[in-house]
Amino acid sequence: MEVEKPKLDYADEKSIKQVNAMNSFKHLSYERSLNPGKAVFYYRTDSSDFEPLEAEVTRLRAPKATFSDGYMSSGAARARKTSSLGYSNPIVLETCYVPPLVDTLYCRFSLRIISNSLAPNICDNEEAEEVLKDFSESYKKVGGYQELATRYAKNILSAEWLWKNKISRGVTVEVSTSSFNKYCIKDAQYKEWGSSWEGDDLTSLKGLTVELEESLSCQQKFLFADITAAIKTEFCQEIFPSQLFVEKNDRDKGSAAKQFMKSTMVDGRQAVSFGAYKIGAAIQKIDDWWLGEGAEYPLRVSEYGVDRSRVLAMREPTTETDFYSLLEKVENITEEMNQSEQASFNAHYIMSVLVKGGMFQKGIKKGEK
Repeated sequence: MEVEKPKLDYADEKSIKQVNAMNSFKHLSYERSLNPGKAVFYYRTDSSDFEPLEAEVTRLRAPKATFSDGYMSSGAARARKTSSLGYSNPIVLETCYVPPLVDTLYCRFSLRIISNSLAPNICDNEEAEEVLKDFSESYKKVGGYQELATRYAKNILSAEWLWKNKISRGVTVEVSTSSFNKYCIKDAQYKEWGSSWEGDDLTSLKGLTVELEESLSCQQKFLFADITAAIKTEFCQEIFPSQLFVEKNDRDKGSAAKQFMKSTMVDGRQAVSFGAYKIGAAIQKIDDWWLGEGAEYPLRVSEYGVDRSRVLAMREPTTETDFYSLLEKVENITEEMNQSEQASFNAHYIMSVLVKGGMFQKGIKKGEK
């Protein structure tokens, strides 16, 4: 006896079709919505408003200190008739310090914000493209972009992008936008992820949030922001710019093993800098949704929620909270948004990855089936 299959109504058929669409695309990519430039370190003098902070090459003798210097991979001590651990290793590296008698250092970068998350840049499946457009439209209607904009604004105004250099006697952050608005936060070194915002600080946060939200969610608008941090420093304080990854075989003989990123001035001088990627990573350190409501700290937005300090992926695929697992459920997440009229943690996370941008096509590694 043949069992009759239950008939699906139109809504169910549409839902299944869309779920299949999210599994059938071969090419999917989004362009970045947040585009920072390099952040350049400089200082001012009586005769100049811009003097590049330069790196210096240091040559020193460092004691042998690694595990492999004294032990073999098995854990057994290396047997030596005459120990060579007392000898030093010659090291050449770049260092950076504030010049004597300079008490204020500046770090400046620009940020361009475009509404690239409203639709894919490339998508080879029309149905998947429509699902993603519906998601961004619903996310905009329920005010989801405001939440993202608030988080980005906090990280900009609290000088998270200074990284270790934020620890100083004082940090003042000034933001000027292409809409001719200015925002200022004093004593930003005390601002942390969970800090309260009051008075003038709250006014600046709300103002910048509005501008960021509009440029992220409106196709006709974009925004440029010029961000400068004034850092009160101690005498000859060490500064930590971005460090370049230099392969040993690519280095010239006698060149520094540790090298900093630099920006070259018109006159040929070089200022130490932060790379655009490092600035973007700090601004997008907003993912505290990875543990539901119990996350103590935010992660830099990424497809697998990587916590670099712990060398762990907090959103690994087995948790089904990684970007690719949630992307398959985006149609259901959109329906939930429309019904509840608010964005869920998963919706915020998905959109934050789309704002980050990237190529999200599903491929397999060579040799896998």
